[in-house]
Parts: sequence; C-alpha cells; structure tokens
Amino acid sequence: MEGKTQNGFSSLALEHAERPRNRGIPEAFDAHARITGPCGDTMEFWLVIRDGVVHSAWFDTDGCRSSIACGSMAAFLAEDESLEECGAMSPREILRALGGIPAQGEHCALLAANTLRAACKDYAARTARGNT
Repeated sequence: MEGKTQNGFSSLALEHAERPRNRGIPEAFDAHARITGPCGDTMEFWLVIRDGVVHSAWFDTDGCRSSIACGSMAAFLAEDESLEECGAMSPREILRALGGIPAQGEHCALLAANTLRAACKDYAARTARGNT
C-alpha cells in the first residue's frame, strides 16, 4: 500500500482527487445513474457499453475530495470490465485501489459503488425496453 500523506490520502488517492479521470458528462452514453448519499454528496455515472463491456465510464460529484477520488477510481476500474464485474464492484475494491483516504471519507467508496451499480442496472432496463 502506498504511503499516506499528512492529510490521510495516499499519493494515488490525492492524484485522483486533484486530477480525476473521466470526470464530466460524455456526449453520448448508454447508461446513467445519480444517487445522493446520506452525507449529502451526489454522484453520477455515465457508461458507454460495447458488446457487454464498459467501454468508458464517466462520473461527476458535488462532494468532497474523498468523493472525487472514489468516483474517479471507480470510473477507472470500470473500464474494460464486463457489466457483471462492473456492477459487482465493491467499496473495498475502490478503497484498496486508492491505497488510502481519510477514514471519515471512506463512505464515499460506498456511494461510488452503489451509483456505478445503479448505472449498470439502468443499462439493463434500457436494453429490456429497447432504448439502447
């Protein structure tokens, strides 16, 4: 695990918080979800799906640096994964990949995982309705 900086973030988590990957809304997408967590942070994911695999994942949040880091890492981890693997991503996987965030921000990984799972379910619902 990477060494923690003074503020509780690993250097990788701090990088994702300050320079998040895939933050923003893509021009076209196949799935979307938006969830507001108990802390008041809202996170959104947009997925582009090709042949049952997440081609690209985009996120946005109005939350803190922990929320940004977790959303960024979840989007990064989701790419090139099957919908099943993406939908099964756990908060622990996100936290492990980040290498450490402040304890008070660890709930943000749950928000990221839940929102990503909801986006995968949205894709399944759109597919069932023929809207993809």
